[in-house]
Amino acid sequence: MVASFTRASPRRGTLLTAQARRNRHRMAKVPTAPSSESAAFQSADALSAALDEGQFFLVYQPTIDLQTNAFAGVEVLIRWRHPERGVLSPDQFIDELEASGLILPVGRWTLNTACAQGTVWHDRGYRFAMSVNVSQRQLESETFNEDVAAALSSSRFNPALLVLEFEQSFLFAEHELTFSRLARLRALGVQLAVDDYEPGESTLDDLVTLGIDIVKLDRDFISRISSSEEAATLVHRLVQRSELQHVQVIASGIEDSAQRDRLQGEMVHVGQGFFFSAPHEARDIDRFLEDFAIFSGKPL
Repeated sequence: MVASFTRASPRRGTLLTAQARRNRHRMAKVPTAPSSESAAFQSADALSAALDEGQFFLVYQPTIDLQTNAFAGVEVLIRWRHPERGVLSPDQFIDELEASGLILPVGRWTLNTACAQGTVWHDRGYRFAMSVNVSQRQLESETFNEDVAAALSSSRFNPALLVLEFEQSFLFAEHELTFSRLARLRALGVQLAVDDYEPGESTLDDLVTLGIDIVKLDRDFISRISSSEEAATLVHRLVQRSELQHVQVIASGIEDSAQRDRLQGEMVHVGQGFFFSAPHEARDIDRFLEDFAIFSGKPL
């Protein structure tokens, strides 16, 4: 479980939500799928050059404690500041990163950069979790465990506050081998999360067996939560079970107050989505933290 945080004031909660709404339209303008005519921009050579020339950068989307409205952490997301096409979202280049194998050095850079930024925040007294997405190819890499250990060591980042997120779809392939790899990661002291989880697809017991600490509810599932009693019932049962298993439940993709209110009522622990905030670069997260002052050890 991530550390608990002090209660935020209603005014600050309103400000964070208002900021998110101002950014939604700007973020929505980023294309969500590559066109055939842009394929050349996503070649392995272009991606390799992007890594060498520092064109990749990270943004951080806040996660919010749904029961206290406190700042709980951030999810780390990659962007490409293309010299000709502007800022590109990951779904415009991730497939080529995977196919070319460049996902390994780019993933290593992401871990190193995220942990270093996390240490900057933590040295200022901010104590919150940093979640980094991990691809199947990274998990299968013989060097991934060493990559994580090196990122933690070089940055001095607290391993207990690093969350590695995996897609549920590949965790049950080669079960014994996956179990061994995840166990080695847990030995480093990090937390493990399953992304895009939908209750009923696999039991929580199965995930606990793999050492999973956190389940992130699928955003498409969350979109039905305010209008579907079936979805709400599934969430209710999941939260009850998660308390027994000491697993944290995070709801991603929260878009409106009706979804937030229903999830609060079902005692879901943490929420994430444009209702609260769009992803931001570190300097903008700095302003959030300074304004809210809802972290451990600092006054409001």
